[in-house]
Amino acid sequence: MNNSHNIKKNQILLGLAIVLSLILCGELALRAYSYNLHALANSTGEYIPDFSNPFDRRRTVTEYFCLNIIYILWLIINKNQKPDINFIKILRNSLFFLLIAFISYPTTTDINLYVHYGLMNLNGINPFINPASAFTSKLSSFLDWKQTSTYGPVSQIFFTFSAIFVAITPSLGIYVFKLICLLFHILNAYLIWQHLKSSPHKVNITIAYLVNPFLLYEQVINGHVDVFISTVLIILIICLKNRNYLAAIVTTWIGFLIKTLPVIWLPLIFVYLIKQKRWKTLFNAICISLGIILAAYFIALPTVDAWKSLSNPGVEGQTFGSLYALFKKIINLKPLHFSLSLQENLYSIFKPIMFSIFLVSYLIILVKPYFKKNYSETDLSINIGWITLILFIFAAPWYCSWYSSVLLGVVALNIHSKRFVITTILFSLIPTAGVGVTVLPALAAILFWFARDIQAQKKLV
Repeated sequence: MNNSHNIKKNQILLGLAIVLSLILCGELALRAYSYNLHALANSTGEYIPDFSNPFDRRRTVTEYFCLNIIYILWLIINKNQKPDINFIKILRNSLFFLLIAFISYPTTTDINLYVHYGLMNLNGINPFINPASAFTSKLSSFLDWKQTSTYGPVSQIFFTFSAIFVAITPSLGIYVFKLICLLFHILNAYLIWQHLKSSPHKVNITIAYLVNPFLLYEQVINGHVDVFISTVLIILIICLKNRNYLAAIVTTWIGFLIKTLPVIWLPLIFVYLIKQKRWKTLFNAICISLGIILAAYFIALPTVDAWKSLSNPGVEGQTFGSLYALFKKIINLKPLHFSLSLQENLYSIFKPIMFSIFLVSYLIILVKPYFKKNYSETDLSINIGWITLILFIFAAPWYCSWYSSVLLGVVALNIHSKRFVITTILFSLIPTAGVGVTVLPALAAILFWFARDIQAQKKLV
């Protein structure tokens, strides 16, 4: 009877998810049609803002938020293990939502920037030295950011391949890149399924990852490069757990050449190897690292400014979607009557405090192998996830919701780590409001775990 009741609940949730997905897809298609006509008719080449009507954006976010609620309810109902089925069947059962995500037109213009950089590469213009504004293409009217590329040489390979198809139509170039993102998302799910082959929960976890609305929305619909970082992080964790340390180092460097985030993982791996006294592996890893840096220098990053481009200098001094943005919003409230100089002074105090929290946390995690007995590769992989999450919360003044999508791969491979799983889900599955409010649930969870640990230590004393 319970099973029959759950089947009915699943059918209702599935029906609602299908209807909402079709509505969202149709709405994005209509928006894309009108927006593209307007932008392509623009002869000035200047950026035309998308979602000029705030109500349209709110409605779209609401539909997406409802899909997340349905997804969470589905997770609760189907928490018990499912019978073992192969990956092809899992993929076939998830096909509708994968295709909807692929068909739906992006809600951000980042993907246009990616393909624009690809066009620059095709025309022999180095996007790490020359800003996007230095080159005019069919996509120029869609570009909000016109700085040099913050995405590494490996990302440029995918950008350039997609840009080849812009000669036919700009939309084709965009959808070729979306197809690449979809294939990488499927690859990520397969890697998780393959690694969890001995786990009784592998089917549940794989399906949950494959149809996750957050991942489909940010990594497939919007086609953000974070889908490649997800692949890197999943492969990195698998390599660590299999004790293939050189492959882990190479994978991390490839990730850095996609987007700079993985650079913070390298010290954690090197310190772990030092603790393990794997001197030969360390020597080989250092040689490989130097070789990769030199190759990047000669192929794509020949100047200091080109390397600086990877650090995203365009958002320096700006805030969005973070605790920093929230703090600025609070001290700017009219009832407080804070002068501009006072606001600047308060923020100048707040900013280093937040960064210090990240720095102290990083140092603590860095030396953990020396203070915890039986510190394993699994502990290392979870701590890589933790330090990435802490970076997003405390040391990223400019934070966009899709950044945290990379953490769900860590969740899938370490589902037993309840604290990390709960905190990451709280951080990831709530759409960002642009002022950092959505960071608060995850921050509250971290403070709760911290308080419990202190209380436990007091009881021991």
